[in-house]
Amino acid sequence: MKKVWQKGMLFAISLVLGIILMTQMRTAGNVLGDVNPDEKTVQLNDEMIRLNLEKNKLRDELELLKEENIKNEKAYQDIEEELSKLMKELEEQQIISGYYDVQGPGTIITIDAEPDSYVSLASVHQYILALISYLNNAGVEAISINGQRYTNYTEIVPVLDHINVNGVVMVLPLEIKAIGDSRTIKASLNFVGGIVSQLNQIGYTIETEDSKEIVINRYDGKRGLRYAVPIYEDGLKE
Repeated sequence: MKKVWQKGMLFAISLVLGIILMTQMRTAGNVLGDVNPDEKTVQLNDEMIRLNLEKNKLRDELELLKEENIKNEKAYQDIEEELSKLMKELEEQQIISGYYDVQGPGTIITIDAEPDSYVSLASVHQYILALISYLNNAGVEAISINGQRYTNYTEIVPVLDHINVNGVVMVLPLEIKAIGDSRTIKASLNFVGGIVSQLNQIGYTIETEDSKEIVINRYDGKRGLRYAVPIYEDGLKE
């Protein structure tokens, strides 16, 4: 009886172990598939190598993109700096051409004559032209004559006994405003034998007054080029 019980217990234990073994085999089969563990390990290693290669490739591409981005940022910065420079140059040229009202320090020059003297502006308009040239040589940045802005388009011509500036009749006294360094302006006008001395000799009085804020209005005449065209590096633009 005891032997039968022992045999029964042995059978039951064997049955349980068999079930456990089959369960493990079935689980391994689900994980590894139909290949044996060694083949699956080889496949996993190959897949890992492939993924590492892909990761390294992506890392290299990322580094190239970073370098390209740095180059693009540098190029963009250079373009911005060049554009800023061109905008500044354009603004300066527009100021010189009289497109804007401007203000700044400078000197006010008043040209007049004695009440009992008769002088003709028309006969000495070349002196006015010379005075403007002296101011330009002094580096002034804006000039007006009795409120008329002086630019590259300005004409100063004698008409009868007066002069016209931008087509506007000018009579004494002439008030010439010049924005620039006052010391340089006065030095360019008042040297011995200079334009002030010459005007004094023919009966004019000249007064100069420094100002910290001179306002000069923009040029109101027509602008535009009809004949001159720019020349580029590759030749004349049609």
